[in-house]
Amino acid sequence: MEIINRIRCLWLLLIFIGSSSFAFGQVKFKASAPRVVEMGEQFRISYTLNQKGRDFQSPNFGEFRILSGPNVSSSSSVQIVNGNMTQSVSYTYNFVAMALAEGKHTISAAAVKVKNKEYKSNAISIEVVKGNAGAKNVGGTETSTVDNTNSKNKGLFVSVNVNKKTLYQGESLVAEIKVYTQKSLSGFEDIKLPPFTGFWSQDIESPQQIQLHRENVNGQIYEVGLFKKVLLFPQRFGDVVIDPFEITMITQERVRSSSPFDDFFGGSVRRVPYKLASKAVNIKVKPLPANKPSDFNGAVGQFTLSANVDNTKVKANEAINLKIKISGNGNLKLIKPLKVDFPPDIDVYDPKTSLNSKASTAGVNGNISFDYLFIPRYAGTYRIAPITFSYFDTSTKTYKTLSSKDFEISVEKGSGDAEMTSGIVQGLTKEDVKYIGKDIRFLKTNFQLSKIEKPIYGSWWFYLVYGSALLLFIMIVLLRRAQIQQNANQAKVKNRKANKVSQKRLKKASGFMKQAEDEKFYDEVLRAIWGYLSDKLVIPVANLSKDNVTEILENRKVESESILSLMQLLDACEFARYAPASVSGGMDDIFKKTVSLISKLDQNIK
Repeated sequence: MEIINRIRCLWLLLIFIGSSSFAFGQVKFKASAPRVVEMGEQFRISYTLNQKGRDFQSPNFGEFRILSGPNVSSSSSVQIVNGNMTQSVSYTYNFVAMALAEGKHTISAAAVKVKNKEYKSNAISIEVVKGNAGAKNVGGTETSTVDNTNSKNKGLFVSVNVNKKTLYQGESLVAEIKVYTQKSLSGFEDIKLPPFTGFWSQDIESPQQIQLHRENVNGQIYEVGLFKKVLLFPQRFGDVVIDPFEITMITQERVRSSSPFDDFFGGSVRRVPYKLASKAVNIKVKPLPANKPSDFNGAVGQFTLSANVDNTKVKANEAINLKIKISGNGNLKLIKPLKVDFPPDIDVYDPKTSLNSKASTAGVNGNISFDYLFIPRYAGTYRIAPITFSYFDTSTKTYKTLSSKDFEISVEKGSGDAEMTSGIVQGLTKEDVKYIGKDIRFLKTNFQLSKIEKPIYGSWWFYLVYGSALLLFIMIVLLRRAQIQQNANQAKVKNRKANKVSQKRLKKASGFMKQAEDEKFYDEVLRAIWGYLSDKLVIPVANLSKDNVTEILENRKVESESILSLMQLLDACEFARYAPASVSGGMDDIFKKTVSLISKLDQNIK
């Protein structure tokens, strides 16, 4: 056993020694600093290098005074997963700086040498604002403003920002839903996103965890978080309104105490809710010009067209595939199948549509293709006329028409009967094609009708079936009546089934936990808790709140410890939906606490 332990130690030692000669990848030298700072505010400028360097050359800091630095720190880590070793190191040069003048200033690149080769960092742009100015009415950008004259909402607001307020019908715009704060946030409640009525929408970005960064809003520095980013396509012209975004933001604020000892230790902290709403955003949608081409079907953007057939020489009753592909940027999902002028004596099947696209702030990029399967039934030469596609070009504000080449299909006689050969479709994946044999089937005349000797009505088994059906009907009526009486008191039914219903929801939440879907897990846990309370207390979910639940449970003689655990669990789940990494214990701990708490409440609630 001792020999085995020595071998293991020797193996680990060899790995550690080998890590010292680990061949690093590409050198990365990056500078970082806050986007916005106030006059007189001390802040940090960092230069991070992923390999050991020497001869660090500081940049020209210009309008910034350096109070300290460079202060060098380093870190390293080695990971061994399934026998594969990865090592990473980081060297950071930190400066503590203070701004000397307002405006936007650029700090030039720093330089460092790694293995006798010089590397330069990126330049940094920092905006300096006056600071300590009185609060103004702020609202983000041109698209929405919030009146912050109410001292209760001072330092907090939300907005819906769009990149354009005038556009053509079918053209895209980007809407960003943001939260702005100068306070310490604890979480969010009662979130109501705009329905985007009158738009076809597609999400661009919905972060699992909101990352706050600094922005200058009318001379004031706010921590700004992107809540949601959506790509919108207006579906009608005229004035289209984006409804307000509503949310309750929970902050942590210190409360001054009458006791000097509490003030000495920082005082107590309370959670304060602020109900906020952005202003509605009015979008002016212009109608498309009147001179529309005859084949225009609503496509708006910038596109290209390609078309091809997989075979131009076939035998009668063999399948051919025509593929039309439209690529580019625009409302791809709203493009309908193109009209193709197929010659007579060709069976054409409904096209198969395939969409491959990706939404970004630049719009929807990708392609949409239409696969037409057709079968020529007779020998000969067929011509498919050029396929046209018209769209409204957003760059030139004009209609454009694209055209493919024409296709000539040569069809030879099939095996056997030239006109009625069996259709053999090899490699057919678009649709199942069924050969019907003959176009017109002859009526069959050589058949005879036979007379039934004994009629059905009046026989013994006729009465037996009739009586059995009547008896079954009476039994169903009696069972249904008993069920109605049992369920007459809905309150008792809900109360009796509350725990069972919550267990089903928690089972669904357990599935989300195993799939590491954080947001869906916490949503389902919240539904289980609120649903259980609604059924158990016989109060609609819409009428429940933390305050009245606390009051009702206290009146029902529920232990104060259980009530406190319930409130803490609700707060943790609501906050974890947007900041899952901040919840101690993770999903497994939250799940266990929920199961235990519901079981305990079920025993205590009278």
